Amino acid sequence: MKSSVVIIIVALAVILLVGGFVLFGSSNSDSGPGLSSGTTSNSENSKAPQPANQDNSGGSNTITITSSGFSPLTLTISKGDRVTFTNQGSSPSWPASAVHPTHTVYPGSGISKCDGAEESNIFDACRGLRQGESYSFTFNEAGSWKYHDHLNPGSGGIIIVG
Repeated sequence: MKSSVVIIIVALAVILLVGGFVLFGSSNSDSGPGLSSGTTSNSENSKAPQPANQDNSGGSNTITITSSGFSPLTLTISKGDRVTFTNQGSSPSWPASAVHPTHTVYPGSGISKCDGAEESNIFDACRGLRQGESYSFTFNEAGSWKYHDHLNPGSGGIIIVG
């Protein structure tokens, strides 16, 4: 009798652990921003982490890429604003619209359009950016647009266009 109670308790613990992983740890599918916390530690330089939701409307709309991911994680801009992704990490990074691997969340975007006539009109860098390189995109569609790093699909964020 005691052993069956222990087995039931162990089974419940395993179910809870697996359920927690599914709910909170499976962001690699780009169903969410792909990061587990509201802020990112910027260990590659001495700057303090930026807030999770930074309203840059009317200002500089830059998202920095480091080995820790994107900073800020959430950026609020106005329709027609341009956002620049700058890679300050040591590994290549490929910012693109979610969902991995198709990149079709932002209207008109899609990885299939890379290296084609429409490449300049899609939210997709279409290649890995090396350290120091940048990619910019103008957001002309209002909404909440998830994005990710195609080379590291678990890393991502959200751009809110008002």
